[in-house]
Amino acid sequence: MVPRIYGASELGVLSITAPGDAHPRVEYVGGELFVGLDAVGSGAAITQGQAEGWSRPFTDAVTSAASTAQVPEPVEGVIVVDDEVLAASVLVDSARLAVVSLAGAPVVFALSRDRLVIVGADDEAGIARVLDLAEELYDAGGSLVSAHPIVLADGAWAPFPWRERFPSLEMRFERVLRLFSVRAYEAQTVALQRPDVHLADPKIQVLDTGVTTTFATWPKGTATLLPVVDNVVLADPSGSISVATMNEFLDAAGDAVTRTGLSPLRYFVPGAPPR
Repeated sequence: MVPRIYGASELGVLSITAPGDAHPRVEYVGGELFVGLDAVGSGAAITQGQAEGWSRPFTDAVTSAASTAQVPEPVEGVIVVDDEVLAASVLVDSARLAVVSLAGAPVVFALSRDRLVIVGADDEAGIARVLDLAEELYDAGGSLVSAHPIVLADGAWAPFPWRERFPSLEMRFERVLRLFSVRAYEAQTVALQRPDVHLADPKIQVLDTGVTTTFATWPKGTATLLPVVDNVVLADPSGSISVATMNEFLDAAGDAVTRTGLSPLRYFVPGAPPR
């Protein structure tokens, strides 16, 4: 078996397509990140049903499957791990980063399965380069894992407080988080396809100020699964269009709109089936 990295959004989709015993068995790492196991050869995920029959703890199996390869040396303060097995092994066994020289505590961005990036918590320029890489990966169109960084603190992974540490990068972070959110919702839409509900996907809009926002359209009167976005476009059948922030829309709808248990989160807006 070999370790495999999962993000919370992917696991949310798999809870729809592979629920219960068929769901991958995973160990929580930190932030939005989890590590599971794949069978060598078939590449199939070890499921919850399979792992329940094991005589040894799943955590021990993950640890024993970890790569023994060394973590690459930093280049201009940034380490890029392009091997998923090694990347997952770093997440599971953070002690191997003790010998790595970085500007501050190790901060990890698991952008995709073959792009785990490590940078020092005090390296603002290095983190800016990671955000550049995140945008490049989004533009390339592949599957993404998470844009939420985690930091090694007291031997454990914890969310990295980037807003407090680097306020000058806030617009960059917010943009990347929205890009990754859009990609996650796109993957969820594929899994949720059904004829009786409109699946509204978020779109990116860059304002004149340079701020990146997201919006989704609700066709008034149509049953819709609405993603969490900055703005909701209300499209009336008469042809008129209005815009509300997400909070304004939810406040106005009140109890008519239901928060679902989907991940990434969507709200159910009742109405007639799509035409």
